[in-house]
Amino acid sequence: MDREVLARQQIAMREFGLDALVAHSPDNVAYGAGYTVPSQSLGMRNRQFVTVCTSDGQSAMLLTANEVDEARDRSSIERLYPYDEFTEDPMAVLAGMLSDLGITDGAVGIELDAFPADRWQDLQRLTPKVGWRPAAAAFARARMVKTEREIALLRESAGIAVRAQMDAYPQLRPGMTEREAYRLVADRALALGADKIVMIQVAAGERSIYSNPSPGGTPFIAGEPVKFDVFVTKEGYLSDTGRSVVVGSASERQRRTWARMQDVFDVIRETIRPGVSTREVWDVFVREFGARSMAPAIRFLGHGLGLSLHEEPFIAAHSDTVLEPGMVFAVEPIFVDGREGYHLEDNLLVTEDGYENLTPQFGRELVEC
Repeated sequence: MDREVLARQQIAMREFGLDALVAHSPDNVAYGAGYTVPSQSLGMRNRQFVTVCTSDGQSAMLLTANEVDEARDRSSIERLYPYDEFTEDPMAVLAGMLSDLGITDGAVGIELDAFPADRWQDLQRLTPKVGWRPAAAAFARARMVKTEREIALLRESAGIAVRAQMDAYPQLRPGMTEREAYRLVADRALALGADKIVMIQVAAGERSIYSNPSPGGTPFIAGEPVKFDVFVTKEGYLSDTGRSVVVGSASERQRRTWARMQDVFDVIRETIRPGVSTREVWDVFVREFGARSMAPAIRFLGHGLGLSLHEEPFIAAHSDTVLEPGMVFAVEPIFVDGREGYHLEDNLLVTEDGYENLTPQFGRELVEC
């Protein structure tokens, strides 16, 4: 297992009083293994994949036999425990793997929110002395602070997402459909090196207020806003960044709205630094929006970003986590003005003395295509 990833999980184990962590979800398995297992990304639920790390620094991986060659090539985990998906019980193999790691008792964290109920019952029966504990919070804690490799991949995916959007802007025109614009951004993102297009939201006119719109046949109308939000990956690590643009010329009201949003974002960015809490950042956002007679459009300002789209911590009223260097956020002070939605979202890295914008290529001005 990658040394930094193992160290992050060991920190979480100490905080939560655990002797080991057992991952089953695609994102936490990818976190431990160092790559996304193809069978998991395809949603093949009958195939079981598990990574385990212990408080004393050991690690191992359960996987189907057909995935062994790629795991040997791509994973930093050396101890692999393959099983035949048609003739062997994966939980029996997993129990043996745990025993080899010295996990026959003690407090062990496991993803109860991801483990299949029938497999979980089998594993409990095979490990009667293990004190199993829910591990969702421990994994979330480990993944809050990114490793150098994770930061590099997030920076790369963010850069691709921004460049793909900016390269598409000059080609937008009235009458073009959302789906046609989607193709422009998607094709460019792949050409720039994205591994995967997870989603590209394109929403024109009144659809710009939708939270997660799929691009369709709605045509662009001159003077109406179009929402773009782009999710691409590099080695599983996501971008989540976008802008609203206006096809044709924007109105003065639209320009003023955008300028106010950017002014608020300036204050938010300068608030982000180690030692500040997520609740404090949220309070600044609400205060600055309110001073301009604006109201938040959603229940949070930002969220952690990594192998999953919404990771802890959130920047919201319900969250009070202290910012640390290495945290990466998607920050989106979005606004709805009647039936027009305005999307503004950057990816920000918390540094030792402030923040780094991973999406600096976007300018301040409202784009008019």
